[in-house]
Amino acid sequence: MLLLLALLVAFGVGYFLYQQEQRLALGVWPDLPIDAVQSVEVVTPQERYTLVREQNGWVVRLGGADADAVPVPADSAKVEALLTALSQNRPRQTLDQDSGVDASQLGFRAPAVDITIRPVSSDDKPARIILGHETPTGAAIYAFSSLAPDVVFLMDASVLHHFDKTSDSFFDPRLLDVRGEDVQRLTLYSQHGVQWDMERKDDLFTFSVPANMRGTTLTASEVRLYLHNLTAITADTIVTKPDKQAPGKPACVIEILMPKARVPLRLELFPPLDADQVFGRSTRHPGGFYIDREKAKSLIRQAYDMQWRGVINFDSTKVEGARIFSVTGNQTLLVDKSPTGWTERDNGRKMSGIDMTLWRLKELRFEDEPVARLGYPATQRLVLDLLGGDGKVLSSFLFFTDPRLPADQCWLKVGTEEMYYPVSNQLLEDVQGYLPARQQKAAEH
Repeated sequence: MLLLLALLVAFGVGYFLYQQEQRLALGVWPDLPIDAVQSVEVVTPQERYTLVREQNGWVVRLGGADADAVPVPADSAKVEALLTALSQNRPRQTLDQDSGVDASQLGFRAPAVDITIRPVSSDDKPARIILGHETPTGAAIYAFSSLAPDVVFLMDASVLHHFDKTSDSFFDPRLLDVRGEDVQRLTLYSQHGVQWDMERKDDLFTFSVPANMRGTTLTASEVRLYLHNLTAITADTIVTKPDKQAPGKPACVIEILMPKARVPLRLELFPPLDADQVFGRSTRHPGGFYIDREKAKSLIRQAYDMQWRGVINFDSTKVEGARIFSVTGNQTLLVDKSPTGWTERDNGRKMSGIDMTLWRLKELRFEDEPVARLGYPATQRLVLDLLGGDGKVLSSFLFFTDPRLPADQCWLKVGTEEMYYPVSNQLLEDVQGYLPARQQKAAEH
């Protein structure tokens, strides 16, 4: 009997709480999707700011700023998250009028956060939400809704962190708001003028500046990476006060022209470019921003970084053999291709990895401007000849080491072409690895 009575009481309490939650859900708490909201004003003990829907998206307008101050672009996903948090974290209880709590204890005059939501439609009512002090137990906070002004609500204290956010937590830190696939033209200026200018023709970019590269097709992967950086790199700090801007002229300017646009988007970086934090401005953030040195470095690319820098072009289907000659060790290795793979000609030893080496050879790119001649102390180390089925040389590649190059680079000369390309020395090491261990040791001596 007692168990049955306890179950009935529990059911009654549960039903009462459910009815109360249903009543609280009906029109006394804001529940608007982001598309129906015009602005959200937020006031905390530290600051006042307003999230505003404008023609080009959401912005953050800071309290106390000049009337003509440029607002900071806002991340619409974060605005939506705030509205969703308000909708999903409704109060589940009201304060009993006979609780004896004095109005001064509620904290509504000096709240933890005060939020006013103004809808787009005049048919929807603006809503003001105030979160005040914690209750004596610390488990809940007092809450006010202008949609039910005569009621004091109780909310779980743990939800406060959803609402008492700083203005910069809503900033959209992207330097530019563009999609890489929409870019029609890109131009990079230094303090000495135009460094390079590229324009999209169909799905490819070609240089119009510098003159010696005019008409040169750019490497698609390099352009995609550069456009990705332009669209994905974010500011570490966004400047909101004009007196924090750096003086002087920019050291680097990047202009991006979109289809049908007459005025390009603009991004500026100011000296010193090797500082830990580099100051910049953009069309999206005219007030300025700071990015770290590595981010800035990724935006300042030389023309040769993005031009097609493939060194080698050969038909790998015609390659039936290869000859590796170690100049310093005076050793030669001949390998032949068969239906089952590659083998050493002298003893039939199976050679793995040759096909991968040929692929890497075709993908090899030069790391800096090539030169027409080499001098001391450059030293020839290796010759790689690719052979056809008749044993004739299809292509010949000469590798040189040079202490003047970075430690991970070497020179490559292709056939009779009088040009030496600085390339990664990884391929040189790979090809040397095919030589028998005894020959390698002899070569080292």
